[in-house]
Amino acid sequence: MRRVELVLLLLGVVLVLSLAWPRHAWSPPSPYCRDGPALAGVYHTDRLHVRERCVVATGTVTRVVYEDYDGDVHLSLRPDDPDLLGRGDDSLVIEVIPQDRGVVPIPAVSARVTVVGPWVDDLEHGWREVHPAWWISAGRIVPASARELDAASRLLRDDR
Repeated sequence: MRRVELVLLLLGVVLVLSLAWPRHAWSPPSPYCRDGPALAGVYHTDRLHVRERCVVATGTVTRVVYEDYDGDVHLSLRPDDPDLLGRGDDSLVIEVIPQDRGVVPIPAVSARVTVVGPWVDDLEHGWREVHPAWWISAGRIVPASARELDAASRLLRDDR
């Protein structure tokens, strides 16, 4: 009888500990996922629908464009996982915002990279994006100019 009581006691302790142990509602797929709002630093967030708070996408860069309007760098990525694409799309848009350009490298066309950031639907343009990109595995750091940072700040102020 003593052995049965010991087993029941141990099961009770395990049950209590499992109920008391802290749980995380979200387990990041990468150490480069950020805490806080997924779209921090992005202007007009109402045009974006967050599909996943943080996704990891690997593929080949097919295009790199520096946008004058907002200072973002737009990459086109042909992802290895076609499920990341919207219907009819052949590339995933990756956006590096000016505030992150001092830490997130910009890859060259034809580079194979892994990207980490929020996976969103751009409701205005009808495509899928990683926006903002929090980490890119290869490339060179190209800090935003004062003009690009001012443009981004102005857009963020107007968004309030």
